[in-house]
Amino acid sequence: VMASRAVGCTLLCVLLDVALSTVLYLHGSDSSILREELLHFNILDSLLDLWGAALLRLALLLGACLGVFWNREEGPRRVAAVTPAVVLVCLTASTYTLAKLLLLLELRPLAQQPWALGLLCWTFASCLGLLLLWKLLGKVPEAPRGHSGRSDSSDTEKLVKSECEGESGPAEGPEETPPNSGATLGRLLAYSRKDAGLLSVAGLFLLISAVCEVFIPFYYGRAIGSIVSTQSMEQLAQPVLLVAALAVASSVSMGVRGGSFMLAFARLNLRIRNQLYRVLMRQEISFFDENHTGDVLSRLTSDTTQVSDLISQNINIFMRNVIKAAGNFAFMCGMSWKLTLVTVMGFPFISFVSKIYGDYYKKLTKEVQSTLAEANKVAEETISSMRTVRSFANEAGEAESYLSKLLLMFRLNRKQALAYACYAWFSSLAQLGMEVAVIYYGGHLVISNQMRSGDLIAFILYVLELAECLESVASVYTGLMQGVGAAEKVFEYLDREPTCAGLVEFRDVTFAYPSRPGSDILQGVSFTLRPGEVTALVGPSGGGKSSCVSLLENFYQPQRGLVLLDGKPVHTLRHDYLHSKVALVSQEPVLFARTVEENIAYGLVREAAVKANAHKFISELPRGYQTSVGEKGTHLSGGQKQRVAIARALVRDPRVLILDEATSALDAESEHMVQQALSSITQECTVLVVAHRLSTVEKAHNIVVLERGRVAEQGPHSRLMASGGLYSKLVQRQLLAME
Repeated sequence: VMASRAVGCTLLCVLLDVALSTVLYLHGSDSSILREELLHFNILDSLLDLWGAALLRLALLLGACLGVFWNREEGPRRVAAVTPAVVLVCLTASTYTLAKLLLLLELRPLAQQPWALGLLCWTFASCLGLLLLWKLLGKVPEAPRGHSGRSDSSDTEKLVKSECEGESGPAEGPEETPPNSGATLGRLLAYSRKDAGLLSVAGLFLLISAVCEVFIPFYYGRAIGSIVSTQSMEQLAQPVLLVAALAVASSVSMGVRGGSFMLAFARLNLRIRNQLYRVLMRQEISFFDENHTGDVLSRLTSDTTQVSDLISQNINIFMRNVIKAAGNFAFMCGMSWKLTLVTVMGFPFISFVSKIYGDYYKKLTKEVQSTLAEANKVAEETISSMRTVRSFANEAGEAESYLSKLLLMFRLNRKQALAYACYAWFSSLAQLGMEVAVIYYGGHLVISNQMRSGDLIAFILYVLELAECLESVASVYTGLMQGVGAAEKVFEYLDREPTCAGLVEFRDVTFAYPSRPGSDILQGVSFTLRPGEVTALVGPSGGGKSSCVSLLENFYQPQRGLVLLDGKPVHTLRHDYLHSKVALVSQEPVLFARTVEENIAYGLVREAAVKANAHKFISELPRGYQTSVGEKGTHLSGGQKQRVAIARALVRDPRVLILDEATSALDAESEHMVQQALSSITQECTVLVVAHRLSTVEKAHNIVVLERGRVAEQGPHSRLMASGGLYSKLVQRQLLAME
């Protein structure tokens, strides 16, 4: 179906191309023109060659359509394979059309030959259409193996069905989206917003410098023209003085521009390197286990330097040369659009050959790197296993193996050298041919009084400058992409958020306080706190509940056993990382004699207050978040203090939340408000509740009962009550006391 549509569309366009080209060539319906020009063809005024170009396009596209229609397996692939040759044909036809335009203008103005102008424009547009249609035919999906284009209806239905499923069905796996270079560059510039003033100064002086340099060849031409035509020093003095003034202004502007760009991007380097280091300091330990130290340091040193140096230098040069190229081209068009047309004829060919050479050279470079890696692998294996090589007396064999890899790399290097030699030969020849064409046709314009000699000299200078600008833009683009590539690696780290699931494990922990080394508070304690679950620590006073909290906070280290966070011992984690992921709300939270906002921020203030069910009462305070809480929070009630403390813990978005007797000292109303705050939080992280008031832990997923430093029992409330053990007795005792 898709092949038929592509072929049908192409045939329709081909018929339209030939019909319109024929009408324009025959000046409507004068068929005598064809017979006359076949007998007496003159390239200067005949349009037969342009009509012949339409027949050439017809032959190319008909051949491609037949190939795709009759051989669905190989046809599209072959069409795609010869695309470079078709591009070359289209470039040649377009260039010939421009040359034909200049030839026709030698006889009479185009206003007197409207049919010729129409055919010229249509021929130029048809070359672009040929390329688009050729690419369309080259992208037609291949038929299944063993099927021809003339398959029966059932096969066609199966093919259409499989194509539809391939388009709309689920992908086998997620495709990695390549980084967008433009987006990366835009993000870098966004980092420089603080230096917008400095960059504006740099941009202004860059514009001044480029404009001054654009005017210099123009006045060079005027100076030389005055020497040739007037031979007067008075006429010579004015353009020379203007050239000198422009040169001075350009030099001063160039210095200011370069210094401003360097300073702006040095400040960019400072910001990125500082932010990257801070991000690295926040990463979990597993990040440093998975990434080699050398790679991390390379991002911090080499890549950040490339970001600032390469991008600052290359953006500077890129913008300068783009502005100069645009200015040079504008002056060239103003001096002579005909001569400008001759100049631009060669650029598409140079670009085409450069693209072909670049792709081929890149392919050879990859092969060289792969071969070099193989050679290094052989050398590494041999040197690391020298005892084995020596014991089998195989030194000569290993040397031959290494030499064979080097010879393969040498053959690739030879291909690289030949490719570069051919490219350099073509580039030099093309540039020389363009200069010869400009001088020859420019001389013709001067001789025929269509152009002044001074303008021709200035035009030649502009051509040389334009070629230099375009060459600089091409070379700068490579450096700019290197800097963008380095920036992508840096942003990869900057965008990385440290991972913390919140799994806490106590493994056979034995602990005694340093002041009482002979008295073990905990003895072989083991239990697990799972993400998204509430685990309660209960038991008689002195059982070791607070000691477990202190160990998890890494205030102390156990004598034996381990306390783990996501499989990493807490004592190996950085202090700031651990306490950004583990938050504690104690029975008597300490608030500083500052405002509510400052107390919560001691750790997104408003968001945390909402989560802690504190936003409403804070908003009702005399000055809202700016209300002072007094020394140790004396201006707030117990429940309010506790909710501010919870907000202070939540502002860090912790993965583990410890509630150490958080509601034991509150009245019923305050406890209810705090419990409401906690109920919405416990689903988002790992929660450890230390409680004496056992009614507050009934809904915990797991209850760990500690007695005399050991785990007496653990499980959910219902199972512990049914077992009739220590937990059941403690609950019954508290119920009796309440009664």
